[in-house]
Amino acid sequence: MTERIQKELELLKSKYLDLVFIEEGMWVKIPDYPVPPGWNRKKTDIVFQIPVQYPGGNPYAFFVISGMQYNGTKPVNNYTEPSDVKPDFEGNWGKFSWLPDDGEWRPTADIHSGSNLYNWVEGFRIRFKEGL
Repeated sequence: MTERIQKELELLKSKYLDLVFIEEGMWVKIPDYPVPPGWNRKKTDIVFQIPVQYPGGNPYAFFVISGMQYNGTKPVNNYTEPSDVKPDFEGNWGKFSWLPDDGEWRPTADIHSGSNLYNWVEGFRIRFKEGL
């Protein structure tokens, strides 16, 4: 694990205290991520993978425990259930195909500015607000 990834994980842990990181495979799990109204859960576990080429390569997609619904309907826009990728955590997962920020990944030398794992994770709220 690089020093940058370690620092960014520490930044994430400042908000998501129960964050779990599996270095082999670079998997991150955030238990009880808050989900906006309309979804069948108020919170869900979120999983994502840090790419090998990080930060030069952006993260892509995040996973939720199977069974997510929006107003009684399984998501249809860029959602696959069961996921075509199996996260390194117990359970069955669905995958939201999703890009960070506005689709542009712009990391800087300072982890507190530019694109980073913290604003990537906070950006999941944007996808959830889209609903289906």
